[in-house]
Amino acid sequence: MNFGLFIAKRLALGDKKSFSQFIIRIAVVAIALSVAVMIVSTCMVSGFSKEIKERIFGFWGEIHITNYDNNESLEAMPIKKEQVLLDKLRRAKQVKNVAPFIVKAGILKTKTEIEGIALKGVDGDYDWKTIQGYLKEGKLPAINNREVNKEILISQSTSRKLKLKTGDNVVAYFIRSDLASPLGRKFKVSGIYHTGLEEYDKQFALVDIKVLRELNQWQENEVAGYEVRLKDMNDMDAFRDSIYYKYIDQSVNAQTMKDINRNIFEWLDLQTVNEYLILGFMILVAVLNMITALIILILDRTNMIGILKSLGANNGTISKIFIYNAGYIILNGLFWGNIIGLGICGLQYYTGFIKLNEENYYLSVAPVYFNVLAILCINVGTLVICTIILLLPARLISRISPMKAIRFE
Repeated sequence: MNFGLFIAKRLALGDKKSFSQFIIRIAVVAIALSVAVMIVSTCMVSGFSKEIKERIFGFWGEIHITNYDNNESLEAMPIKKEQVLLDKLRRAKQVKNVAPFIVKAGILKTKTEIEGIALKGVDGDYDWKTIQGYLKEGKLPAINNREVNKEILISQSTSRKLKLKTGDNVVAYFIRSDLASPLGRKFKVSGIYHTGLEEYDKQFALVDIKVLRELNQWQENEVAGYEVRLKDMNDMDAFRDSIYYKYIDQSVNAQTMKDINRNIFEWLDLQTVNEYLILGFMILVAVLNMITALIILILDRTNMIGILKSLGANNGTISKIFIYNAGYIILNGLFWGNIIGLGICGLQYYTGFIKLNEENYYLSVAPVYFNVLAILCINVGTLVICTIILLLPARLISRISPMKAIRFE
């Protein structure tokens, strides 16, 4: 029989009204709450970052191939189809979709309202399946690579400002330097989308690329750029570098959406820093709680330690008693912490009871992403760190004199 384990069980499962049992329960609750907070923060921060990135990439793709002279101007300098090895790029194993686009600034006007807009022209190769997920009303424009389509997909915020609904007509006006008066084009609202990213929603509408190519007086093989969608967003930086060497000539630029939207991604990185701070603080709380609980248990059982030493038990055997006891506390804390943390995350995932201000956070509901590896690391990390730290207070046992311990009150 394992003597240390036998005594540890008696201490952990003995008199429920003893002071030791009270300390053990407090320690279990503290570790459980720490683990629960770590799981909830990890799942929600990961979910928040993943959801925002998916919405940005869903609208624009992960990588843009454009002219070097474009900078951040909506009136882009065109690139020619021959400057990009499109067939080879589309066959790359990391690539999900490649589609051309043109962006042109204009003004949408109804009988009573007027609103500035940036029209994004796309063709039949565009990833319509992703946009379909953001469609709130109507249908997607029936854009193909043959005839010109005069439909427009506007955002929910634009439809509210202009008081438009699906099926309504709206006129878009454009300024061209070679003409004295604006050019007008009539569109029919086919559908209304909403991504929650107000920076895009209030600014962009989707139309047929052929309409904008004609307005810009560009050739059939000229576009503002190509958006590249990847199968895995985590390949974005590495694949951008390979594009330079394999798929474009030296006069063309390739940028990730992280390069183009630095402010949003820096903000997301800041949320990740906050997550790490929370994890570090909670682990510190768990460790300090375990050290305190173990010291109190040792002091509370000083008489027992003295008796065991007088009966011939060595320091190692007695230390094992308290390490086993601490292991009981840690494992119970981890068990209940996972139940509470995953329970809260599961409840949020299915009910969305935690709401967000969409204007500030781009999302109306706090998203949850169950990162199995991160949750596993939280559990293993907490167990390992707490176990290592527990060796320090256990050394107090070697300094306890049997004679003084038996008389200790």
